Amino acid sequence: MSLDIFTKTKPTIKPISISFNTLSLNEVDSIFLLESQNSEHPWSKNQLSESIKNPNNVGYSLSLDGQIIGFVIAMTAVDTADILNIGINPKYQKKGHGKSLFVYLIKELKYRGIKDILLEVRKSNIQAIKFYLRLGFEKISVRKNYYMKNSNQLSERDDGIIMRLEI
Repeated sequence: MSLDIFTKTKPTIKPISISFNTLSLNEVDSIFLLESQNSEHPWSKNQLSESIKNPNNVGYSLSLDGQIIGFVIAMTAVDTADILNIGINPKYQKKGHGKSLFVYLIKELKYRGIKDILLEVRKSNIQAIKFYLRLGFEKISVRKNYYMKNSNQLSERDDGIIMRLEI
């Protein structure tokens, strides 16, 4: 005869701390690392620094337990914002962090009177396009042969898909 004993236990849940912060020049190294992990054509530290310093731009970082795992930089003009760059640490992708960063950005842009968000994405970046479509962006235009596919073969180009979200 066998006697099985089952004990109900509560799952162990480790609380996490998520925060959104305005990007500062002190974060350029962390942002550059994320940018390098996410892009075949990463922005330089100088490009990131100049974007953070630009008074027309807004930028936010997403930190998880004190570690920056994502960022977004947008340029504002009148009632429109253009997403210039976004990145999430590959280990944390597909876990809702990109969406939460966009939700935060949208809240901040609405506060500033922004009505439309525009962005451009490589046609070959299917994962990003699907992400933006899930967020409610719509494709509005195509820039033929806008991006270089790689620096070794300058003649090979990729289209840019322009997308828009009304907020």
